Amino acid sequence: MAEKGLFNKVKNKPTRQRFVVSTIRKDEDRFETAIFAANFFYLPRRWDQPEFSVTSATPAEAWDLHAKLAVRLTHEFPARIIQEYCPLTPPTPPQD
Repeated sequence: MAEKGLFNKVKNKPTRQRFVVSTIRKDEDRFETAIFAANFFYLPRRWDQPEFSVTSATPAEAWDLHAKLAVRLTHEFPARIIQEYCPLTPPTPPQD
């Protein structure tokens, strides 16, 4: 398992894309793990728009999620992971 860190550079093996996994403390009891698409130098392409982010309540939960996402992004297709954490909502029919 990868080291539990607050910032990891990840190169996806199947697609050769680069990502940055970052975990920060938002509030006293809220942590956010965000995945950013990165360029060749592992700098996020869009600093204000991560590919997706997940909120956790405890530091241990946030670090475990951070480590798990870093390992999964190395070996799995990114679209599958993004789809798992950001399910599409079905469109609502227009009201008449």
